[in-house]
Amino acid sequence: MLIADGTNDKIWIHDRKTGELKGSIGDNGRMAGDFHWIDAIAMDSKGNLYTGEVETGKRIQKFILMNGDGQSRPRPHE
Repeated sequence: MLIADGTNDKIWIHDRKTGELKGSIGDNGRMAGDFHWIDAIAMDSKGNLYTGEVETGKRIQKFILMNGDGQSRPRPHE
């Protein structure tokens, strides 16, 4: 389960069944993969993650799942 946190500029990753925190994506900033007032998240049928930012961020980012090291995780798509 993914939760957009505009206060801390992160996406929190929780286990859907247990609610346990598994990690996070992003940090405050304006570079690819960073967030400034993240407000919305969505995932498409291919597993791509889209994020929307408000206030002065005003952008949408797309993250593509990568499996280079056996781990699946969103990476910024430029």
